[in-house]
Amino acid sequence: MDPSHAYFSCEVRIIQARNTESIKSTKNLFARLYLPTGNNKRIQLNTKNVSTKSVPFWNESFNLDCSCPHEFLENLKQQSLVLELRQRKMLGSHLVGKGEIPWKVILESQNMELKKWLKMDLVSGSDCKEGMLKAPEVEVEIKIRVASIIEMEKQNRKMLNNWNECGCKNGHDHNIWCCAEDCDIFAFGAALEAF
Repeated sequence: MDPSHAYFSCEVRIIQARNTESIKSTKNLFARLYLPTGNNKRIQLNTKNVSTKSVPFWNESFNLDCSCPHEFLENLKQQSLVLELRQRKMLGSHLVGKGEIPWKVILESQNMELKKWLKMDLVSGSDCKEGMLKAPEVEVEIKIRVASIIEMEKQNRKMLNNWNECGCKNGHDHNIWCCAEDCDIFAFGAALEAF
């Protein structure tokens, strides 16, 4: 148990987009998310492609679970979660808009959960129609959980103890994983694989 480390869990859900009428091309729209991993590095996650002819709807979740030093959490407060709205092109992709949410806002929100419409700042030279009043927005939901390693180990032990106690009146033996008939079937299958 290393008290200098914490368990960090982050779930980001990209739900849908709105105000995408300003985007000229109506195909191959996706969201790109950047999550920090420490040491000034980040991972890039992409949603599936959707069409803007209808309401772009992804409803995709991404999870990051790790053990990290407490300094990582302090540094995280100085950074932002970055979300880009992009169009898939023949070679690569093209940035349409970009939005950011400071991690400090997420970490200081109630229960470290945040659900909001994130405005995408249109990138100059992007493939958007001129004179559109509303910028595209992406609905995101973020849930953070931070616990000490000691707390997580206690929770894991509790889960293992509950696994061994079914609580039924028959007093099942949890060390028996299969009945005699199952063992015969497994032995027969193993014998067939030998030939």
